[in-house]
Amino acid sequence: MSDLDGRPETGTTPPGPGLPGGPVLVVTAVELELLEDAHDRSLDAATPGADTLDPATLDAATLGEGAARLGRVTGPTPRAGPPAAQERPRPDRAEALLSLQGRGLLDADGALAAGTAFTDLVLVMLDVRLAAEALLVVERRLAGAEERPDLRLLHLVAAGGVVEDLHAGGWHGLDLLVDPGQLAEEALTPVLPPDARAGRGEPVVLDPDDPDAAAAALGAGLLAELTLARPGSGTEESVLLAVGESGCHVAWAPATPREGPSTAGVLDDRPAAPPRLTFAPTSPDALRALVREWVSRVVEPVPLPRHAPG
Repeated sequence: MSDLDGRPETGTTPPGPGLPGGPVLVVTAVELELLEDAHDRSLDAATPGADTLDPATLDAATLGEGAARLGRVTGPTPRAGPPAAQERPRPDRAEALLSLQGRGLLDADGALAAGTAFTDLVLVMLDVRLAAEALLVVERRLAGAEERPDLRLLHLVAAGGVVEDLHAGGWHGLDLLVDPGQLAEEALTPVLPPDARAGRGEPVVLDPDDPDAAAAALGAGLLAELTLARPGSGTEESVLLAVGESGCHVAWAPATPREGPSTAGVLDDRPAAPPRLTFAPTSPDALRALVREWVSRVVEPVPLPRHAPG
């Protein structure tokens, strides 16, 4: 990804809303690095015997309410050492530290702050990113501009997930969602236009040395890759998506493991073991069903509210 590890260029402004109402938190790459460093130190300095970070502790009520610390110590965060800004004195980190302190996310020592609804919610999002049981990666590539992809990451736990957008200017936008259906919809928002149509025509073979040729043959204005991966075991499933004048087409990545709940019939003409990448017609509804199934492998349905007997 271009420029994701550097500061935004002078004059660059934060991205506009990606999720409905905009992301909860928008930070630069350096600001996110400082938050992650402070979060790691707070875990290392937790009270002996306190619960370690476990996805099982992240329940829907906790995510929905943005409760702080998730069973670990509350109040002022113990310090394990000097703040990251002192460990690696760089002008960009000093500027980022001041920005986070101004927003009330870090205290004067560079440690995580808590005690407000916003800071508690940010703490929960950092917890979810660290405890994620799976990562759904959505990489969008405009045809003819493969060197500038847009990237959306969904960090998934049983109780929900964090949607993270990475922008070419170096900005990260994060939001917290608990509903698996909404998470699946947000995964497809960057790559499935509202006017997308079902695919038509014959399958098209992708030449890895010339991907634009396949895009041109399909009249595709957008190429994307969707991947479900798990820490320690790598890619669980991955598809390539082309959307354009000929509708929606997908190609299943070669050697994709078939373990886990079956998705047979979710997409049209899915090959059992494709020897090469072949884009076959599919429909927007089939794509939504596929991503919902991926998300459901990790995220549990939101329990319905209980009503008192009438």
